[in-house]
Amino acid sequence: MAFSGDPAASWSILLEASLREAPDPAAVAARMSRAGAEFPNLGPAAIVLRPSDWDGARAAFADDHYHASDPLVRVALAGDSLLIAAHHGAVDGLGLLALLGIALGEPVHSSATGVASRSPDRPYLLHAADRVREAVWAPPTRIAPSLRGNDSGDHLVSRALPAVKLGSARLTTAALDTTRRWNAARGAAHDRVVAAIGASWRGGADPRPEADSALLRLRLPAGAGDEDVRALLASAAPEAGFPSEHNPLARWGMRVLASRLGSTFLASNLGVVKADVEALRFYPAASGRSGVAFGVVTTGEVTTATVRVRRRDFDAAGAAALLDLLCEAVLSGREVPHQG
Repeated sequence: MAFSGDPAASWSILLEASLREAPDPAAVAARMSRAGAEFPNLGPAAIVLRPSDWDGARAAFADDHYHASDPLVRVALAGDSLLIAAHHGAVDGLGLLALLGIALGEPVHSSATGVASRSPDRPYLLHAADRVREAVWAPPTRIAPSLRGNDSGDHLVSRALPAVKLGSARLTTAALDTTRRWNAARGAAHDRVVAAIGASWRGGADPRPEADSALLRLRLPAGAGDEDVRALLASAAPEAGFPSEHNPLARWGMRVLASRLGSTFLASNLGVVKADVEALRFYPAASGRSGVAFGVVTTGEVTTATVRVRRRDFDAAGAAALLDLLCEAVLSGREVPHQG
């Protein structure tokens, strides 16, 4: 199963929760089974795994591709740790929050707001022509790799911060600052930064386990600040949908231009989440030229920032250093979020 034009990506998005107490595994399994029956988009009923190797289960959930007849939701439970992964074609980030609520048997809400327009400004073919021209003549800046390797899969790294007020504009500006500082330190160009912003058509007040996502794509000018990015977000039209995975011409084109298509980074913010958990960690799908995705979610007194990067381009130390730069940029404009 392919999604958003990159057949090399697993398109598995993850939400990891540290719970206040260990739930009953049988009850979690029963709730997930009922969800599969109620929402056909989730595929066959998810099997709740109880792995002895938690880090290995997280890596497998992130890296393993989904195949025909596979469940499109993956669940692991170990004590007070819960991991939910899903194919991005089945649910979006808010959909993962809905699945968390289903697994716990409790409502989960987010402060995230949906985008206003429900349709792109132009059809897919015109968007595609623009992307091909961009890929050939002026590809987006790539976040400089820390290595050249052959390993498959992704590194997933997280950092827990004091709760901060962090909208999509601030997160995008922080990611822009991170890109420029990272590339400048390595003598790499950073003059054509293109941000992909994960958003949703609906808000997070009542999330559903569905894919109702939108992608905003911003070409960020040099020196852009929060207000500049906020204005770009307000005027951005959602990207047109990608063609069917069965379209051989489209898939061939994606493969040929894979190293020059896409964005510099993806940033996705689940907002302030109200749920009976200690902390959440959100890992969006990494694709595009850099294969770098930043995720943020706040719950209670904790904001968690994550980065997901390709192992073939970054070692573990490089991934951690990249996320540390993002956290520095985020904390430089820290505000305490309103929890009311």
